[in-house]
Amino acid sequence: MTIVTDIKLLKNRRTKIIATLGPASDSPEIIKQLIETGANVFRLNMSHGEHASHENTYKLVRNIADELGKPIAILADLCGPKIRTGRFKDGQITLEVGATVTVTTRDVEGEPGLIPSQYQALANDVNPGNRILLNDGNLELKVEGVDGTEISCTVVYGGILKNNKGINLPGVNVSAPSLTDKDREDAQFALKLGVDFMALSFVRRAADINDLRSIIKKAGASTDIIAKIEKPEALEDVHGILDAADGIMVARGDLGVELKPEQVPVVQSQLIDIARQKFKPVIVATQMLESMIENARPTRAEVTDISYAVTLGADAVMLSAESAAGSFPVESVDMMDRILRQTEAYLWQHGEYDSGLSTSDKIPVPLWNAMANASNGLARDLMARAVVVISQGGMSAATISSARPAAPVVAISSRVRTCRKMALMWSIIPVLVEENDMGNHHALAKKIAEQLDLARPGDTVLLVKGFHQDPELNCPSVTVITV
Repeated sequence: MTIVTDIKLLKNRRTKIIATLGPASDSPEIIKQLIETGANVFRLNMSHGEHASHENTYKLVRNIADELGKPIAILADLCGPKIRTGRFKDGQITLEVGATVTVTTRDVEGEPGLIPSQYQALANDVNPGNRILLNDGNLELKVEGVDGTEISCTVVYGGILKNNKGINLPGVNVSAPSLTDKDREDAQFALKLGVDFMALSFVRRAADINDLRSIIKKAGASTDIIAKIEKPEALEDVHGILDAADGIMVARGDLGVELKPEQVPVVQSQLIDIARQKFKPVIVATQMLESMIENARPTRAEVTDISYAVTLGADAVMLSAESAAGSFPVESVDMMDRILRQTEAYLWQHGEYDSGLSTSDKIPVPLWNAMANASNGLARDLMARAVVVISQGGMSAATISSARPAAPVVAISSRVRTCRKMALMWSIIPVLVEENDMGNHHALAKKIAEQLDLARPGDTVLLVKGFHQDPELNCPSVTVITV
């Protein structure tokens, strides 16, 4: 058997790309290049930058996307409770294995043997025997005792600890809320801008979504919430979190610190499966092309990591510092695009798509699953050139997308907001039309399929519509159309 490396790529990429904007990429020229190279969603990281700079970046994205005629979505990523060390007199200290150190919540400069914490409730949250991980888990302390603001610890894994490094508390019930005062201010600001998605950090339970949802409703907005899964506690309530949120992000940075490294790929796989079953988009993030912050080429491990996320069926993969602050922002998006296309073409050629949604042998099968799977089978058996979805709210598009059909999926809407929302969904090609063009769905489906060069006269396309979150309004249909 010959190993084939020259694979014919698909016309349309299925997996979406999220690129974080920052100092390296917030100019009009770079934003335009990122869109043309393949970015579908832009992330505004509220952990960095001022509101004025974010507003300017937001306006640039909207204007450039309109000029290019692309339905680009914008995601505002809220900080969440940042649990970090303070500053040290000499900028850093060295932790020796077996040494006794004190972690304090007092507002002091650190020194050898004394580590200041910016998180004021730390002494109340930890107990003897708990682990305190520092600097992305590279350093570890064991709590021996707590006395007021002072936490006595033994160094388990030592090394150099610098200013403002992250603190992780595996197995500790952290009392800090997911939505901080800063997050509330940032959320109000992002809502006034008109972002399409808002990511909530350090979600631990479904109830954490409620505060942000109420802020969105109070503002009269319909912004979707992406719950960032980065705490082990979230895994215990993942079904509830997915029901409460509009999608999830597998944020492997903090999650990978608090879980065992070998557990992260297994968790990632399960999260993607569960999100698909609930018709919610799932993003895989963190260190996907980390080496391209400084280097023009990625490591082979990074390429394989991205390919694995595609194979699992993630809706989107995300670039963070690679596109925000790295030396090769456009090249990072281009490399991501190339990896995604190559993997998708391989999967398509080997019949990995069309598998549909798992029904777990349920009888009767839920209507959404049955219709989505039937559409997959029909498209395959008739060799349909495309599945055209009429989706004013996004539910029909989300349902068909979750089934991961082999045929490309075109989603037509007269609502700008819906088209941007669908920019995050796997395989969806959003098409915005005028309201008065929505009358004859059959004619519209033929017209759009031809305009996108997906079908020619005599070809078959499927027309899908009618899915709705309200069971009483849910009336899905699939129609076979000859162009």
